[in-house]
Amino acid sequence: MTFGIWPRLRPQHLVRDRATLTGNSQRTPNRFGVQVTDPVSEVPFEVTVFHYPGPPGSRQLVAIHGFRGDHHGLELVVDGLSRYDVWVPDLPGFGASPAMPHAEHTVENLADVVNQLAERLDTPALLGHSFGSVIAAYAVRQQMFRYRHLVLLNPIARPALEAQSGTDRAATAVTNGFYQVAATLPSALGRWLLSHRLIVWATGAFMSKTDDPRVVAYTHDQHQAYFSAFESPQVLLETYQASLEHTVSEVASSLQLPVTIIGGESDELSSPKDIAALAEQIGLINNDVETHILQRTGHLLHYERSTAAAALISWRL
Repeated sequence: MTFGIWPRLRPQHLVRDRATLTGNSQRTPNRFGVQVTDPVSEVPFEVTVFHYPGPPGSRQLVAIHGFRGDHHGLELVVDGLSRYDVWVPDLPGFGASPAMPHAEHTVENLADVVNQLAERLDTPALLGHSFGSVIAAYAVRQQMFRYRHLVLLNPIARPALEAQSGTDRAATAVTNGFYQVAATLPSALGRWLLSHRLIVWATGAFMSKTDDPRVVAYTHDQHQAYFSAFESPQVLLETYQASLEHTVSEVASSLQLPVTIIGGESDELSSPKDIAALAEQIGLINNDVETHILQRTGHLLHYERSTAAAALISWRL
């Protein structure tokens, strides 16, 4: 099924019940505040974690959301992992979690916080989507033996400023400049600009590849509801620049545990060619790497092909 530009501009099929998209029952999380320490100053602060309980004795999985997201973005995938005990933190500075008190929101510092959360669990698997894949990979490099499996959804394998397309490189440079300008404005004005409905809509519209109007509507609704739940424009700028500067490829030689990579055929940020190169890098030191490329899918596979992704993850785990 294909449909034109107008349904993408004004989706008419708003979906609130996730089960109608996935065929899986909605899982309701328990919300916890977990005390961790700032990676630089060691000052305690509290990260909000959402726990989706599995059956008694089920294995545990920690899932890390992507840039500008929070735990809601992974719920379609989590619904398909009902056999697992899933823990999804809102990263510091996003969703219900405050920013780190003193540390900059770099990949290394965010990975440190993830490891502090994971040390409370029993050798969980670790999953990361997009920017979350970089954080997850760095967490494994910092404490490899804490995890039993690494799942990378739409992993960032190549720096965004090295995009093959000149248009993509230009778009990245413009976005970086936009975040820098917003961070220099008075906080309220910067937040208004970054959260403007048109800006948020454009992000989802650019990355969405599905022709299912229900998924398009759900994606836009999710972005409008949760894409602006960041603490400040400065936090957003720090994390965006971290997402530009670092990739999973940088720590490929440290990923000496079972790795599952799932990407999208039409992903501009992480193409099948990029993912193949990443898998080859990891494969130099690891003979348990498996890659899956989902057709008709872009960088939003956690919305567009969540059921397929969950099935692949369950099978591998």
